[in-house]
Parts: sequence; structure tokens; C-alpha cells
Amino acid sequence: MTAIDSGRRSDRLDHARRLAESGDLDGAAAIFAELAADEDAPDRGEAGEGLSVVVERMAERLLEDGEPERAADVLLEALSVSAVADPARLRVLLGMAHLEMACAQFAGAVEDSRQEGADAGTGALAIELLARTLPLRGRDADAETVWRYGLDHPDPALAEQVLLRLGRDVRPPMEAGAAG
Repeated sequence: MTAIDSGRRSDRLDHARRLAESGDLDGAAAIFAELAADEDAPDRGEAGEGLSVVVERMAERLLEDGEPERAADVLLEALSVSAVADPARLRVLLGMAHLEMACAQFAGAVEDSRQEGADAGTGALAIELLARTLPLRGRDADAETVWRYGLDHPDPALAEQVLLRLGRDVRPPMEAGAAG
């Protein structure tokens, strides 16, 4: 590699930073990913750090905008680059995106359980899973609403199953010394 090649790489890294600062996170991520994937790049580590920061911002924004599928896609693509910095943080964000997608599926199942002849067990399970997942995303009030919906459901069999599910402790038993 010549000094000119090295200068071009630094120019590209600087260009990616400017794109990120101006709000073009997609453009910045593309450049950072390309540079971070190049095992011979002298600035591979910096590019991996840039990629991590930009993708984290993108994913958080997409989650806030209610686009968990897109957030998951962006995160998976970044995690496929071995030089990406802070993969643990990106994996947590990926898990959050999957929780949002799970909540949407559970809510859809709750809606489906309103149909005539719907299986009460499936409806109760969907209500429980949705109500237990929502607090993981900081949505305690929504979880309470879901439980209330299930307990007040017009199908007495479903309401009874929801009551049983609400009362059960889903935490694994822990030994006294394990918590300390």
C-alpha cells in the first residue's frame, strides 16, 4: 500500500464521519462496513468503531419509529462484519428488535382470538406472552391493559385461563445462596 492509498482510506473514513454527522447514517454505515471488512485496512479498527456507533443510532431510531424489522436487518448486517466494535451492545439491540416483533405477533394472536370459535387456550397464551413481554420494553401500563382485557374477556373459559396464567410464578426457583 502506498501513501496515496493510505490517504484515500483516511479520506473515506473522514467522509463516513461527515456523513454520519450530517445525518446520512445509511451512507456512513456502508463506508464504515466496507472499510471494517477489509482485513488489510490500517484503519479497520476505527471503521469498526464508526460502524458500531452509526448502526446503534440507526437501530435505536428505527425502534423508536416502530420499524423493528428494519432495525434487525441493519443490526444483523453490521454483526456480520467481524471488526464491528461493541457487538454485545448491537446484539442487545437486536434482541430488543426481536422483542418488538414478538409483541406484534402476540398482539395479532390476541386479535385473532376474538373470532368466533377461537381456541381459548391459544388466546390465553397470547395474552400472557404479550403481557409478560411488554414490561421488558418498558411498557408496564400496556401490559396491565392486556391482562385486564384477558380477565374481562367475554369468553369465560379464556378469562379463567388468563386468571390462572396471571397467578403463576414464572421465575425459576433459586437457591438462597445464588442471589448473593
